[in-house]
Amino acid sequence: MTLQPVTLTGHLVHLEPLSDHHIPDLLEAARDERIWQYMFYGNLAEPEHMENFITNAIRQRDFGSDLPFAVIHRASGKAIGSTRFRDICLKHMKLEIGGTWYATEYQRSGVNLECKYLLMRHAFETFGILRVQFKTDIRNARSRQSLEKLGATQEGVLRRSAIMPDGLIRDTAIYSILDTEWGMVRQGLEHRLCRHNVRGITVPQTAAIPTHMLN
Repeated sequence: MTLQPVTLTGHLVHLEPLSDHHIPDLLEAARDERIWQYMFYGNLAEPEHMENFITNAIRQRDFGSDLPFAVIHRASGKAIGSTRFRDICLKHMKLEIGGTWYATEYQRSGVNLECKYLLMRHAFETFGILRVQFKTDIRNARSRQSLEKLGATQEGVLRRSAIMPDGLIRDTAIYSILDTEWGMVRQGLEHRLCRHNVRGITVPQTAAIPTHMLN
């Protein structure tokens, strides 16, 4: 069995299978070089780099290891970034959410929250995944804080695990959320999405949710 491409629909965004027709929008979204500071891909603002990125993503989807998405901003209809399920292992019912980037103006807007909500809900509730993993550059304090607010547990650090495009040797922090933790994580996400006025989300009971997952 392989996981088939799917469209995940929210209220701020929908996630649709990544394809070549997203290139013009994604080139516009990729212009701010700060987006790429901690990314393996290097800077995707050049057409050739973006085309290679999408070609490789489609190849990995066909191979069955990844499901890459374009993030579509529903109000504008434009692709504003990308994310994916990666390193899919159905034998052990686990996968990673990663390769995530957004145009600068949509960061800290509720877009990432809703993307993570849609992806994890689908992974745990539709695919029946047991473990969702996240990896981030140890230097990326914003990403690490975001994962911890989701309720992810840091499991350790892979030291000197990768060479970045600028030649820096990176340490990688590993986080995870388990199926047994998803109920609490979902409540925390729904509470925070309500604060961003995302429609269709019912405010959950918050008494049992850790404070750091509510702010």
